[in-house]
Amino acid sequence: MRSVTTLLLAALVFGACSTTVELAVEGQELRKVSLDPSVVEILESARERLDAGDWSGAGDRYANLAAMYPEDPWLAVLHQEARYAALDVDSADLEANLRSSYRKVAEDDTTLLNLLLAARAEDDAYAALNLADRALALDPDFAWGHYARAHALTQLGRTTEARKEVERAVVLDSSLLPAWRLLAWLRSQAGERDAAIATWRAWLGAAAEDPRVSSDVRLEAVCDLGVLLVRAKRYEEAVILLDEATLDSSGRSSSVLAAAAVEIGDVEEALAAVRVARGRDFEELLFVVQEALLLERRSPHSAEAHAAWEDVVERTQGATDLSALLQRTRAEAHLQRMTDESDADHAGSGAID
Repeated sequence: MRSVTTLLLAALVFGACSTTVELAVEGQELRKVSLDPSVVEILESARERLDAGDWSGAGDRYANLAAMYPEDPWLAVLHQEARYAALDVDSADLEANLRSSYRKVAEDDTTLLNLLLAARAEDDAYAALNLADRALALDPDFAWGHYARAHALTQLGRTTEARKEVERAVVLDSSLLPAWRLLAWLRSQAGERDAAIATWRAWLGAAAEDPRVSSDVRLEAVCDLGVLLVRAKRYEEAVILLDEATLDSSGRSSSVLAAAAVEIGDVEEALAAVRVARGRDFEELLFVVQEALLLERRSPHSAEAHAAWEDVVERTQGATDLSALLQRTRAEAHLQRMTDESDADHAGSGAID
């Protein structure tokens, strides 16, 4: 379950959801929460450590918060995730030991929180489902327990049952972002495309202001929404979402230089800056994407721009890295938009003739 919990700008780009009836569950809409400023400060510091790859530093901060608020499930979950992230890549034994420790704690001290953490640690969906059921036997209104149960059911392919559980979770706690995220995915799987898009947008708007949500999780959500928009043939929206997300996630000096050049209308200077950067690091995917963007801006339907985006698709073939997947989805959206616009232009020319 750890992987499911593992940018910002979707709500600002698209505005508030205008179809709340699609988003609401039994009258409940996604609700943002206000956190104590001192907690926010620590959470933001922990997220910075995560972004920097300092799992230990992030874990220490989450551990302190979990100790300060021992009844808060989300803080306990963040601490748990940091513990797993700190393990070496090839550490199956250590992961098994950590999973076993969560299970033992839950057996020795059967509380809602301990059962939840044990369920999240399980790699066996049936075992996770059993632990979630035990938590709900203690408290049928434990929103995190319904979410844990929904996740286990999803892994087992029982999506209809999972949908009922996750809807119960958001009714009990309308601010439970992990549950809303799973609901968005289940809605998309059920073919409820408009409702899924509305839910993703609302989720991204709330997550942008919530320091408990990691940058990787937001990036993953942007990928999911971007794919859904492309499948819905809403290419312009997909392009805006993906472009804004990538600009927001990039901190490289060349990106800033190129963006500044574009802002003053000097595309050629921006292209020159990016090409200099590519000369220093030819394999850096971000520079390839930026060059494609600038070529398209200079000449929207040019073969050069089309080839540049095809290069991005080729470079990300079979990619599993979140950032690469984001760029691949972005490239596909640009290519489809260019193709559609070109077809429309040709159709228009034929009509005039």
